[in-house]
Amino acid sequence: MWKLTVLLAFLGMVVFASGAAGVERVGSVGIGHGVAVHGGDTDPCPPSTLMVNYDGTGENGYCWQYGGMVAPYYGAFAEGYAGPVLVCGVALYLTQIGYYTGQRTDLYVWDSDGVNPTNVLTMMAAVSVPGSIAFWPSISQHDMLVTETPVGTTFFVGYWGNWPGGGPCPWYIAADLDGFGGLPRTHIAPGIGYPTGWNDVSIVWGPTMAIGIGAWTKPITPTEDKTWGSIKQLYH
Repeated sequence: MWKLTVLLAFLGMVVFASGAAGVERVGSVGIGHGVAVHGGDTDPCPPSTLMVNYDGTGENGYCWQYGGMVAPYYGAFAEGYAGPVLVCGVALYLTQIGYYTGQRTDLYVWDSDGVNPTNVLTMMAAVSVPGSIAFWPSISQHDMLVTETPVGTTFFVGYWGNWPGGGPCPWYIAADLDGFGGLPRTHIAPGIGYPTGWNDVSIVWGPTMAIGIGAWTKPITPTEDKTWGSIKQLYH
């Protein structure tokens, strides 16, 4: 009987440890009602227009941490939009619970197959987040400049938190659970219990309509359209 008790206790410890290892890679602030606050947001490339699928009232916040963050961009988040346009900035709607200490982010513009991000078109490394990130349930908007990038009929913008394997979530991306919808995606690292590569965030965190990532854009000109055609040729 004593041996059986010890064995069951040991198995319980194994299950608990395995569960903890899985949970620690996935972060969320929990279901609630986010409140928009001013985060020092400005048009980073005036005059431009903000495209955003997030409806401004986030009901949760998501992030990857520890083993969920693997270079170059496992643990990234992206939101999809329609072009053709010239992307010149990225807007992030963020919240935190106290672990933010100035961590930076890599910003991305990706091509699209209509469902998921594909080729990297632009990457801005180790960008500082402007302004102060709000504390949950407040959500702040942060706008950052990227190299002007002509994109086609569909594209994605997003970010990778530049803290690979480095502890708990410094910030969380706002999650819109009841809005009009978008294409919220995350790039999942291998070997952590989820499908590897680009997937809908709903696979990890449950039903989600959009996440707080927007694209600052300008109309594309005929010259830029020709440039886009040249870029596309590089991938074929």
